[in-house]
Amino acid sequence: MARHVKCPNCGVYNTNETYCTQCNTLLSYKKRRELAFAQDKKDRLERERLQNEASPSFYEKYKDHKFLIVRVVVKITHSIWLGFMAIGVFIAWLITAIAA
Repeated sequence: MARHVKCPNCGVYNTNETYCTQCNTLLSYKKRRELAFAQDKKDRLERERLQNEASPSFYEKYKDHKFLIVRVVVKITHSIWLGFMAIGVFIAWLITAIAA
């Protein structure tokens, strides 16, 4: 059975074609969705790469600084932060254990 598709770009009717014979526009909706999905995935991965590359954490940015005092301050700050996080996790666990 022949499949007749009207080109959305130039309006020419094409029979059993994936691309328009007149303007070479993609006619297959399935192929168009696959290409759009692949492009979205590529864009998402590029955004994630740029985000990770463009905004390193405070600790990652300064842990290997050339000045000793900066490295010491960063490591002390990081240790204090980890201590607060550990205390917070313990309190959350304690409240959950008591409620259960």
